[in-house]
Amino acid sequence: MGLPRPGLWLKRLWVLLQVAVQVAVGKVFLILFPERVKQHILAMNQKNPHFSYDNWAPTFYSMQYFWFVLKVRWQRLEDRTEPGGLAPNCPVVRLSGQRCHIWDFMQDGWAFKNNVNIRTHRNLQDRLQAACLLLDRSPQCPVVVDTMENQSSQHYAALPERLYVLQEGRILYKGKSGPWNYHPEEVRAVLEKLHR
Repeated sequence: MGLPRPGLWLKRLWVLLQVAVQVAVGKVFLILFPERVKQHILAMNQKNPHFSYDNWAPTFYSMQYFWFVLKVRWQRLEDRTEPGGLAPNCPVVRLSGQRCHIWDFMQDGWAFKNNVNIRTHRNLQDRLQAACLLLDRSPQCPVVVDTMENQSSQHYAALPERLYVLQEGRILYKGKSGPWNYHPEEVRAVLEKLHR
């Protein structure tokens, strides 16, 4: 991978400062105005039936939260995908362990129904085992995992989650990053338009 581009260091420093301020201010608000913060967080997550304030709130503005948000924001600095642009053909791994590329799975439709909470993977075996949880939900799409080098995640700026529609090696739709800023209904509209 090599060293980041020279201007990237300055951008990363700026993002570090932004995230540090966000977390510090958020922590102060959480201490001083816990009910107001709770109302705000619940209002942001009305559309997610699986959101539980009691499960999420204790993690907000913690050191783990800080490092995760920083990692996500730094990764977005290297986002190279654009709607209409060439879709990166990153390596992925089938559940059988066979290595292939993401373009190998371009076909009609790609659907996500519900989210699954999965811990960070330490190796490819952990990642493959976690992906098997998705098979229990009978997805209507192929299930593959990123390599441990995380090339797909990096090229598609997919951390923590992002929805794309790819066709013939091109990006037809690039959603905003989740979990709060993506809109599955937009994906549905794009897919329905393709099938007309």
